[in-house]
Order: sequence, then C-alpha cells, then structure tokens
Amino acid sequence: MPSHSPRPLDAKSASPPARRGRPSRRAPIFAAALRLFRERGFHATSINDIGEAAGVAGTAIYSHFSTKQELLAEAIREGARRIRESVRDSLADDAQTPEAALEALVRAYVRVVLENADMNACYVLESRNLTPDVREPLLRGERGLREAWRNQLMAVRPELSREQARTMVQMAIFAVVALCVHQNRVDREDLVELATAQVLGALHSPVPVSPA
Repeated sequence: MPSHSPRPLDAKSASPPARRGRPSRRAPIFAAALRLFRERGFHATSINDIGEAAGVAGTAIYSHFSTKQELLAEAIREGARRIRESVRDSLADDAQTPEAALEALVRAYVRVVLENADMNACYVLESRNLTPDVREPLLRGERGLREAWRNQLMAVRPELSREQARTMVQMAIFAVVALCVHQNRVDREDLVELATAQVLGALHSPVPVSPA
C-alpha cells in the first residue's frame, strides 16, 4: 500500500474527455482495466492484459483510450463524478433535519464508494501515476467533499471546533475508502448498513477532554 493517505474521489476535471468508442466495448475494457490495476498494479498491467481480460484485442483498446494512463484517468474522473452527484443528491432535501441530512450524506457516500470499489481502490493505490493536470482538480474536489462533511457534522454538533470536526471527518472517510482496498465477503447491502452505522457512531462519539 502506498505511503500517502487514501483519498476519496470527488472532483470536476478540466482535462479533455477520453476518446469515445463503441459503448459495448468501452464498458468491459473499463471494468477489466480497473480490476487488473487493483489486483496487479498499474505498471504491471499491460494493454494486452486488459484486452485479454475484456475479450478484445489489445490494440482495439486504442480505439477508446489513447494511452493506458488516459484509461486510468478516465476511470478516476468517472468515479469522482459519481461520488459528487451522489453526495449532492443526498443533501438536496432542504426540509431534512441536520441529523437526517448527516445520515443521508454518510449513507450515500458509503454506498457509492462501495459500488465503485475498483475505481476508488485504483485512485488510492495508483493516483501517483496521474499527471498533475488530472490530479490537481481531484485534490480540489477532495477538499470540497471534506468541507461538506465537516459543515454537516458541525450543524449537528456545534460544540466541536473546526479542527475537531475536520479530523473526525478525515477518519470517517479513510475508514470507508479502506473497505475498497481490502477485499471482504460481507454482502454488499449488509456492508453498506454496517459501514454507515459505524461511521455515524464515530461521528457522534464524544471528544475526550485532555487532562489539565
């Protein structure tokens, strides 16, 4: 596992979109690449490996992506878009109480992250292979996501300082993303419920007071 901290996906990218190919081929290429990047690593996976896993000739991949790095970047941007939209939708109901909104945000985030586990694992493990023009917008998006969490948490727990809330949010997000990196056999719906309950429990836990 790399030395840098895992970061969840959430960003808008100004990078140009990847080359468009036939959707029927593009989807299995995407899925095969993500699975292999996660299992073997970016550098240890060749275009031919991806093609074989996707059931297409390796050279056919260039009809959809100009390079292997572009394929990785496209996957991560797509994961960011899905998380961004899911979190936005969870907070769309202005009539929610702060507590309900926090639960909706956590549940939506947990679900979309687990449903896109390979995408998120690739970002955690392989983001160092992204070029700065792809990586920097993603980092800005991460900061926006953490701020949304922190603001919602502080609406529920105004006694927290901004630094306390920020730290609790970082720990919660890290815990969810870690579930993408390590395989487990828990049923998906059960895992969503378990992770949501654990994260909410952590966010509601009392903050220890340092002895004088």
